[in-house]
Amino acid sequence: MPTGRVKVFHPDRQFGFLTAEDGEEVYVHVDDVSGGALRSGDEVTYEVGEGEQGDKAVDVEVVRAAPDDNPVGRTLGQPPTWNDLEERDRRRRQNRRRRR
Repeated sequence: MPTGRVKVFHPDRQFGFLTAEDGEEVYVHVDDVSGGALRSGDEVTYEVGEGEQGDKAVDVEVVRAAPDDNPVGRTLGQPPTWNDLEERDRRRRQNRRRRR
């Protein structure tokens, strides 16, 4: 049984895509998921079946759910503020002047 991670899942539209271990993307529909909707970042096992437009995931089961505090399933930090960016630029200019 292949394993993968939910790349994106749209509960309102009832479909999404899984990223397999080999990097291939597989379509998934909510009807093929045991236990209801998925969330981005969930680790799943599935079988590959035939869909109308190619391969799709069937018999999808969640192995490990994505953390509640990380709804997109990725570890992303907060983007820098404008003040942080200005401070970085100021330090970079100072270091450039010191090297001259």
